[in-house]
Amino acid sequence: MRVYGKCKNCSDEIGYSTNAYTRVEFAMQHWESKKLNCKNCGTDSEFHVDELLAKQSKVAQIAAGLIFLIGTPLVFFLVNPIFQESHSHYAIYVIGGFLSVPLIAYAIINKQDQTRVSDFNRRKLKGRIHNI
Repeated sequence: MRVYGKCKNCSDEIGYSTNAYTRVEFAMQHWESKKLNCKNCGTDSEFHVDELLAKQSKVAQIAAGLIFLIGTPLVFFLVNPIFQESHSHYAIYVIGGFLSVPLIAYAIINKQDQTRVSDFNRRKLKGRIHNI
């Protein structure tokens, strides 16, 4: 997953790749603050874990798209002999069932990535501080 922070000097986004799915995991790996270098202006900015935001991964979107684009023709290639041998309407149901496999895989990968991003962005490391 990629997390981003805004540069304090030029307001450009500074990205950082991590395998942490929550802010707590990120803090366990990198403590509560992370120093990132801006490629635009060259300054180092230190970000608290709660200042970082996650975005959807382009790698996950590309992988899901490849599964869909490669899986759909592959289904026609594998199911075509079944359709040619029997000319019944059941072959159409079989093709429809097999076509749903790459579509479901695409939907699951996108949904999991959206869930990871929203969980990271919604939950902060430090909650509200109450004065008692």
